[in-house]
Amino acid sequence: MSWFKRERKQYFFYEHDIHSHILPGLDDGVKRIENSVVIVKKMLELGIKRFSFTPHISFPSPMNTPEIIHEKLSELKGYLLNEGIKIEADAGAEYKVGEYMLDLIQEERIASFDGGKVLVEHSFVAPSPSFEEVVFRLQNKGYVPVLAHPERYPFYAGRLAERVRELKRRGCRIQVNLLSFVGFYGNVALHGAKELATAKLIDHVSGDIHSVKQVELLEKFLKSKEAGVMSSLIVD
Repeated sequence: MSWFKRERKQYFFYEHDIHSHILPGLDDGVKRIENSVVIVKKMLELGIKRFSFTPHISFPSPMNTPEIIHEKLSELKGYLLNEGIKIEADAGAEYKVGEYMLDLIQEERIASFDGGKVLVEHSFVAPSPSFEEVVFRLQNKGYVPVLAHPERYPFYAGRLAERVRELKRRGCRIQVNLLSFVGFYGNVALHGAKELATAKLIDHVSGDIHSVKQVELLEKFLKSKEAGVMSSLIVD
């Protein structure tokens, strides 16, 4: 329960954000903790009740670890507490799928959130050759893979709903970026997000927030008529 007292909106299809880059200084998202605080405050105003922060992990880039991520989570929660704000939050990671993950899974070094969910993504150039193997290994260890923003992958365009249905049959969950619905990432993502919403194939919507500017765009979308229509099509 938050101690943040300002009036909040309520968007019941979007109370738990499971994809963001708000933890400061870990990736291409927010750099300064002061900006992290501004974003969290705004998202609380928008009715977000829970946060699962997901900084990038990829190879061969210098990799975040569960320990580093949770240290930043504690730092942000402490900073917010000093301002009288208590949030319900945990942290995992957004993994760019590759063979390196097989070792992390074997060594039990996976950063999961919300009881075992693991956020994974493809490269935007081509699907990962090891995607199916990584998903299989994650599931064998009891994790629930969540594919991030499939609407953004150009190689899914034209067969997006078909690809997503197959992934869901295999036990994957699907997360779509809310800013895709306003064309922030271009027409492929815009049409893809609408296609998945219409087909009722979306399990989670999230902000994928990297900056204060993006959360301002998110607020504008959530207050639009389009958001009201879309909300009735979200599975969970």
